[in-house]
Amino acid sequence: PVTVFVSNGGYLKKITAQSLRMSGEQKFKEGDGLFRQIEATNNTELMFFTDRQQVYKVRAADFADGKASLLGDYLPTKLGMDEDEKVIDLVLPGDYSGHVLFFFENGKCARVSLSAYATTSNRRKLTGAYSDKSPLKDVLFLPEGTEEEVVLYSTEGRALLFQTDGIPVKTTRSTQGVQVMTLKKSYKAEHALPLAQTKIVNRSRYRARSLPAAGALVKAEDQ
Repeated sequence: PVTVFVSNGGYLKKITAQSLRMSGEQKFKEGDGLFRQIEATNNTELMFFTDRQQVYKVRAADFADGKASLLGDYLPTKLGMDEDEKVIDLVLPGDYSGHVLFFFENGKCARVSLSAYATTSNRRKLTGAYSDKSPLKDVLFLPEGTEEEVVLYSTEGRALLFQTDGIPVKTTRSTQGVQVMTLKKSYKAEHALPLAQTKIVNRSRYRARSLPAAGALVKAEDQ
């Protein structure tokens, strides 16, 4: 068993349970901070989706055991990423059942079967991981047989709450998705979160009756 820490700046630390019990506060570069903390094993596969329509597949065992006092491995170097390529998010594919939700700047959401990323060989890098028609803002993993309520936020300060079962499943990675949020000309979709990870109290205010929808301006108590 290991715990994987990924920072906003693209550093990854893998720490064993014994080392974690003995360690103090996690160290990050100045201005950096925790992005994801994941309970895993050395055999767990990690898929890193980047802003270049690419995904990098590695196992936790590919990273050396680290400590809380260290910065960890810099992912762009470790994965051999292109210059200025950035990680958007990571997914733990497991047995490649379930789906991946891609949220794009233009307010569209694509739902792709995780089986589209399964490879027979140990290919580390897959190109054409998702549609290139609009910049990718967020990635969410849906385990097989589950649906979730998701909140999509826009740069206008609006939030839209909707159920993922309304997004059709596609097996082609290049699908552009469906429009879930209607946006005024100068605004963009900004980021998406599962409802449970938001501070929203007035859920009915933001919940969509049908899609696409504009959402509602976020009130102070829901920020």
